[in-house]
Amino acid sequence: MKQPKLLAVVALCFLNTAVAADLFVTVAPVSELQKRMTTEFPASAEPLETSLLSSGISAEITAINARPGDRVPRGKTLIRLDCRDTRLRHDLAIQELRRAEVQLKFSERQSARIAKLAKTNIASEELKDTRETERQQAHIGVDARRVALEEAELQVSKCEVKAPFDSIVIKQLASVGTRMSIGAPILEIVSVAVDIHTRVPFDYTINKAQDVVFESGREIMDVRLIVESGAVDTGTGTRLLRFEPEIPVAPGSPGVLSMRSESTVLPADYLVERDQRYGVMAVVDNQAQFIERSSATLGQPVDVSDLEPTLLLIKEGRFRARDGDALVISK
Repeated sequence: MKQPKLLAVVALCFLNTAVAADLFVTVAPVSELQKRMTTEFPASAEPLETSLLSSGISAEITAINARPGDRVPRGKTLIRLDCRDTRLRHDLAIQELRRAEVQLKFSERQSARIAKLAKTNIASEELKDTRETERQQAHIGVDARRVALEEAELQVSKCEVKAPFDSIVIKQLASVGTRMSIGAPILEIVSVAVDIHTRVPFDYTINKAQDVVFESGREIMDVRLIVESGAVDTGTGTRLLRFEPEIPVAPGSPGVLSMRSESTVLPADYLVERDQRYGVMAVVDNQAQFIERSSATLGQPVDVSDLEPTLLLIKEGRFRARDGDALVISK
């Protein structure tokens, strides 16, 4: 009665051993699996400058020379304001300066005359000091009038609002005939010059030698890395990258930034975790071998440049295989 039970136990052990040994996998050499990987991120062409052009004086708009959508060069007059009051004040400042200059010349002559008389004791030292003080006050008066004239000229220059850079008009916020207060916006503009902005995971490693292109609509262009921000957005866990396009691109254009690795790497999904370590599963003498990749990051391509090109890596079955498992290699 005991012999059948013993046979059943032996058979069960043999069956378990056979099942454990039957771990079927497919393999391929490192040289075949390596490839230049392309990683894509959403991106957009952001203008270098965005500006609200406003009135520098309180005046009425007499002309607007650009409308939304217009492209305007730097220095072009975009807005003209009613400047009659400002010009009158400018003319008055000129007359006040001339009057002060006449007064200065008179004071200088008076001071020089009294100084000569004082040498012969015909004029008192007190009168000499009085005339010299008047001359100095007249000189200060001229300087003050020159400053007032410069201020008036500055106000006149604000009668025209010019484009501060090569730009495109985005929005018109006021119309001809509207009386504007100081600082009230009239036109919104953006610069023609742009940077390509994208955000990547904070732990994403950037290789400055890799090929990077920006694709927007039908346009595909090479871009060059300018800035890799060290600040991380705590809300998204990303950081900003800025690139310079090699050809002009319309401000605000959305697109995709593609980064192609310079060297060949292993696709990210070949990375497995064993005992809280990352690595790849290889086959050596029909047994699974875990090869640690200490510098690997989950979700990113794996550097295997130090491995032999002929080393066989497990393709199908790599997530089930454990170090030391006996393998059956399928073709």
